[in-house]
Amino acid sequence: MSSSLVASRPRLIFLRGLIWSLIGLIYAPLFACLYVVFQGIGLGNAAFVPAAAVAGAVGATFYGARQVALAGTLIGLLVATLLFSTVPGIVSFWLVALTAAVVGGGLGWLVRFPDRCSLHVPGKAMAGLMTGAVCGALLALAEPLHPQNFHMSGAVAFMVSVNGVLYVSTIGWWVRQAAVRRGRACNLVESLVIALLAATAAASLWAVAGPIVGAVDGRFEPLLSAMLTHVPSALVGGLVGGAVTGATLQAFGLPWVHDI
Repeated sequence: MSSSLVASRPRLIFLRGLIWSLIGLIYAPLFACLYVVFQGIGLGNAAFVPAAAVAGAVGATFYGARQVALAGTLIGLLVATLLFSTVPGIVSFWLVALTAAVVGGGLGWLVRFPDRCSLHVPGKAMAGLMTGAVCGALLALAEPLHPQNFHMSGAVAFMVSVNGVLYVSTIGWWVRQAAVRRGRACNLVESLVIALLAATAAASLWAVAGPIVGAVDGRFEPLLSAMLTHVPSALVGGLVGGAVTGATLQAFGLPWVHDI
């Protein structure tokens, strides 16, 4: 092995660990908030499964859609901000999320992005959904055997690390199963991806900023307070779990999958 390759290996391990720590920071608050919501509707330990599946699908979509993901997120934040500024009094969750989805979907249909930004997103989303569901099921089965409920930071670190390895290992198969051809089908996928990410970003801003500006009904405040209580520890777990995952993937030579 050449000396240049040997010298670059630690840098690549550090870089991939840094990238995955950022992925963990994106995944963590979404998983924590979804877990609180699904627990609130009475799923108990089983709340890990849908929370991990949905967070995995959304996270994979964001990570895999490139410029499309950034556009969807920006649209969602702008729509939520405009609604807070123009709608007097209470602004409902559904108004924020659905308005952002409609605006994002419409703009996604009209504005063209490179095909590579959306051609493989369905397969990536399915990979994130299924690997998330598997990891969530493992936590749901293991928690009753544990003397105490899992701490959120530990649960998120487990999800980011194990889910990340499974995702990288299986994404190629899922992309082949859900391949989208260029043309109108790709345009539709692009529109749906922007709608999904715009709605997610708008809903996230509603949950964080809505109570501050007085736009959230008081009935939701206990739920939102429970979410915000879990978010700091989830961020720690996502940061640490992501860094360890990225470094491990690079150390063992697993593919980056950024070119898929």
